[in-house]
Amino acid sequence: MADYKMTNGMNGWMAKYNQFVKDQTLEISAWTDAGISFINGYTGNTSDMPNTLKYRTITFGGVLIATEFAGYVKHPALTSGQGVVEICKLPSAIMKSAFTKNLSAIGYISTGQYTIFSLDTTDYALAVNIWGLTENLAAGGVFQVNATFEW
Repeated sequence: MADYKMTNGMNGWMAKYNQFVKDQTLEISAWTDAGISFINGYTGNTSDMPNTLKYRTITFGGVLIATEFAGYVKHPALTSGQGVVEICKLPSAIMKSAFTKNLSAIGYISTGQYTIFSLDTTDYALAVNIWGLTENLAAGGVFQVNATFEW
């Protein structure tokens, strides 16, 4: 914890005050898709670019506390037997590496089914668990991703 002690007439009080304010500020970044690399046949939802997969980070005092994902991803042909498949690689700066907490969130598939998205913090990938699919999915459908991972 930083020392924020200030006294009346102290030289440099403004710098200490500004640092205190900065260290107590919650910052939410703009939504972006910078650094997302789709893999395994997945692509961004290019027919509706404003709604393609994006992320933003939330920091408190310069420390990353959460990463949010929102948007749509087009998928290749899928069967439930494919299990857990990585969708995309992500920039390492938007997550805590080697984080051991199970990071997962529910996702919606265009066929009305739900699936689980997870975040692998050792190889910086967003993955989808498709074991629970009740029907095969043709290529070109979309997943809706809406997840917050807290650190």
